[in-house]
Amino acid sequence: MATPLPAGLAPDFRLLFDATPIPLLVLTPDFTMVAANEARLSATMTTREQILGRNVFDVFPDNPEDATATGAANLRASLDRVLRTRETDAMTMQKYDIPKRGPAASGFEVRYWKPVNAPVLDAAGDVVYIIHCVEDVTEQVLKQQAAEAGEARFRQIADAIPQMVWSALPNGYHDYYNQRHYDFAGVPASATIGDNWGAILHPDDLPRTERAWKHSLRTGEPYEIEYRLRHCSGDYHWMLARALPIRNDAGDIERWMGTCTDIDDQKALQAALQDAQARLEGTLAAAEVGTWTWDIQADRVHADRNFARMFRVSDADADGGPSAVYLAMIDPDDRPAVDACTAESLATGKPFEYQYRLRYPDGGIRHLQARGRIEVDRDGKPARMLGVVLDISEAKKAQSALRESENQFRTLAENIPQLAWMAHSDGAIFWFNNRWFEYTGTTLADMQGWGWEKVHHPDFADAVKAKYYQQIVRQQVAWEDLFPLRGADGEYRWFLSRAVPIRDRNGRIVRWFGTNTDITLQREAEIALEQANRRKDEFLALVAHELRNPLAPIGTAAQLLGKAGTDADTVRKYSGIITRQVRHMTELVDDLLDVSRVTRGLVSIDRAELDIRDAIDAAIEQSRPLIDARRHRLSVRLVPEHVLVLGDRTRLVQVLANLLNNAAKYTPMGGRIRLELEVVTSSVHIHVTDDGVGMDAHFLPHVFDLFSQAEQTPDRSQGGLGLGLALVRSIATQHGGNVTARSGGPGKGSTFTLSLPLLDRRHAARDGSLAIAPESHPLHILIADDNADAATSLAALLQTEGHTVTIRHDAHGALDAARTSHPDALILDIGLPDMDGYELSRRLHGLPETGHAAYIALTGYGQAHDRVLAKAAGFDHYFVKPIDMTALHRALAAAAPAAQAHG
Repeated sequence: MATPLPAGLAPDFRLLFDATPIPLLVLTPDFTMVAANEARLSATMTTREQILGRNVFDVFPDNPEDATATGAANLRASLDRVLRTRETDAMTMQKYDIPKRGPAASGFEVRYWKPVNAPVLDAAGDVVYIIHCVEDVTEQVLKQQAAEAGEARFRQIADAIPQMVWSALPNGYHDYYNQRHYDFAGVPASATIGDNWGAILHPDDLPRTERAWKHSLRTGEPYEIEYRLRHCSGDYHWMLARALPIRNDAGDIERWMGTCTDIDDQKALQAALQDAQARLEGTLAAAEVGTWTWDIQADRVHADRNFARMFRVSDADADGGPSAVYLAMIDPDDRPAVDACTAESLATGKPFEYQYRLRYPDGGIRHLQARGRIEVDRDGKPARMLGVVLDISEAKKAQSALRESENQFRTLAENIPQLAWMAHSDGAIFWFNNRWFEYTGTTLADMQGWGWEKVHHPDFADAVKAKYYQQIVRQQVAWEDLFPLRGADGEYRWFLSRAVPIRDRNGRIVRWFGTNTDITLQREAEIALEQANRRKDEFLALVAHELRNPLAPIGTAAQLLGKAGTDADTVRKYSGIITRQVRHMTELVDDLLDVSRVTRGLVSIDRAELDIRDAIDAAIEQSRPLIDARRHRLSVRLVPEHVLVLGDRTRLVQVLANLLNNAAKYTPMGGRIRLELEVVTSSVHIHVTDDGVGMDAHFLPHVFDLFSQAEQTPDRSQGGLGLGLALVRSIATQHGGNVTARSGGPGKGSTFTLSLPLLDRRHAARDGSLAIAPESHPLHILIADDNADAATSLAALLQTEGHTVTIRHDAHGALDAARTSHPDALILDIGLPDMDGYELSRRLHGLPETGHAAYIALTGYGQAHDRVLAKAAGFDHYFVKPIDMTALHRALAAAAPAAQAHG
């Protein structure tokens, strides 16, 4: 029996209950709350009046907005186990959503607790109470979540850099590799994790690599070594491996962080620079580096520990603080330039790169070199900037000792792949790196001062020196130029050259540092691409020229046939068909040129007033053979009145025929095609609808792209190059209209709609678009064309219209004829055998007998620069074979007034 306490010393259990720092809650077997200590009330932001006498699950329910919440269910299960077993039940860590209290409070506050439920038994062993106590582990959980988020950011940055990144535990156990490592080696994670890191090393390099790694593990010294790693192709690549220990506040190593940089190309090309490259890597390893990720749209910066330490920001600001917190630490004198450089990167997408100073409240200064790159979202807007900063404070301090600064600078310059040099403030170069001498085959004595001009190409040397002197010596601004340099083998290679000033602490330029980067391959590739494009254009022009020439007499003869006197109606009917088909064949040839024109945005149109119904009839006539061959039923619904537009008839027929042909080709045999003309306010809409194969939603946005085609099927075996609909859209746009496509999906047909603006006669008359050609008047015409058939047939046609025509087949004959016949109009072929048409035109302009004449160029070439040459040679009109007689009639009618005045 326990000894009773003396009077006055009996403990006050209510006082002890309330003073206990662990939250306690006393429940009855029906889970009614009957007691709660102060710690519990504080943790749940409640009062005894709010909770006692109420069921615990009524007062502390799960968050109704969190479908995954299980706190209440888990607690009920634990309490049931206590009632059932009459034993204490310790629960695993639970996430509880505690309702916020107070008049303005709403929602829930997240807590993480480790609950314990203990029964209180009566003398009979029955549960009379359950004591519910909890350990608040919220702070530990949140810290763990923050650490996991930091680890995720690290892995994201590690996967984004070009090196292979790895980490190891203090005992050397390799526990992480970035994705670059697995992409390079082509091995699963299990192949190199742990102590198997040597599995892909070259056998000859493994022993010394193991010794170096064990030495670093034993001494804690930085690890750096070059060895060969097996690539997924089976070849071995030279790698520069480097690792530094990560220590805790006590100085103990917690982890090793390492990288592997592929230096195989450098080893193969510059064996002599191996020692210098190692020194460069050692210099970089000693530098402090911090990384950041800036969420531009949300203005949140996520910084690693080094970056946050440099800027002296809080942990909260390091994990998503606004950029203003970091910018506030930048020296006020540097802030405008940093803002300008940032704005340029955001506007252009160029990498951000700048040096600036941090100024601390205690007066301390830190020099940083910052670099970053922009990532854009799917709309092309800047989304994130990923970057690094290097602490260059020590390098800045070292500039006070000029010799030490120069040595460090030269060490760095000797290890870059570019040719490098340094010059005095007056531009005289006094130092070159070894790469310069190896490439040029010169010595320092050869190059001193301005001796570098000896290796410049003589065609560029004067211009290079002038720009160099102007920018470096006179203006003292950063210099950049592009020119060839002669190598030791006597061959010239192109270099992009830059020089930047090195200033002292007062801003005075004391040195210039320059580099020459070999861009020969890039330049040659650009030139080759330009040449290929030019050859393509020239080839297409030649093909068009060769195909047009034989079409000219055919078209002219067809028009002569239309003037025959026998059975005139029949003759004109078939003559019209022949003429239109000749025009169609010409348009097919023009499509070849359109490949070039569309890609460069140079498709041109000749606007004139026309009834769109005529263009529809011509398009149907062109497409009718294909529609009939595939046994389609074509229904056409037009409006009865004239529908006038201002456009190029040939181009609009091409557009409509293309839409009809597509409908015929991509509709199974025996299908239905419907063409409808609709006039709505100031626009005309032409709908071409079929019940063919249709298009899926993924292809519809790209149906008008150049060379775009949907997946080929047996019903679509006649698909072309994907050029037609791109031409359709281009031509519609140049007419001020548009073309759209709709489809219910595969097998549900398609509808293409061409929309054009209706002709406003008042505006068209005001700007001259509908100028009426003057009445024709008989002229004396001189034709110079080496194609006898073409010249004869054209002359015959013009003679039927009352004109007097003289024919010559060479330029000199044309000059002689012009002196005697005094022509009113000259139709000159450009491709004459003894002199081109441009030169002939210039000579004819010098004759008094042809000063009043109209000059008309006739050629098989139809590119834009040909028209420019014709205009420069004095031609008034330019026609491509076969000639458009309607346009020729207008040109001759325009020449009539001058001919009458001269006569």
